[in-house]
Amino acid sequence: MVERWSDTVLRIAWTWTGSVHDAQDICQTVLLKLLTSPRRFAEERLERAWVVRVAVNCCKDWKKSAWVRRRLPLEAAAHAAVHLPEPGERPVLAAVQALPERYRQAVYLRYYEGYEPAEIGTLMGCTASQVSTYLYRGKAKLRNMLGGAYG
Repeated sequence: MVERWSDTVLRIAWTWTGSVHDAQDICQTVLLKLLTSPRRFAEERLERAWVVRVAVNCCKDWKKSAWVRRRLPLEAAAHAAVHLPEPGERPVLAAVQALPERYRQAVYLRYYEGYEPAEIGTLMGCTASQVSTYLYRGKAKLRNMLGGAYG
């Protein structure tokens, strides 16, 4: 179970934190919740939705923590990556991380994790229509940031 979800959780946490070390801490917390939870799912997609929801909630908790608000950002942590993106992918990933939180979440869940807008709405606590708006606006911001170089 840990092997199945650790990469997904780590990627989600890294998009929120920008730090491999913080992402690993969040990943550990999420996986511990997964292992100690009495929940069992009939379908993998239901389990995946639960894991992503728990990961997003843990990331929100991390973001609200006093330690995060007090610490100074480290230049090195801003450039760390869980996996090394391809050279052509780095500007896109940096631009996605620069998006406002809701746009970043929607874009990440749609284009990196493959969720449909209705599923993203459930995970983010909003409607599919709002998700579509976040995706549209997020893509428009990405086009402006990237200068149209990526379509």
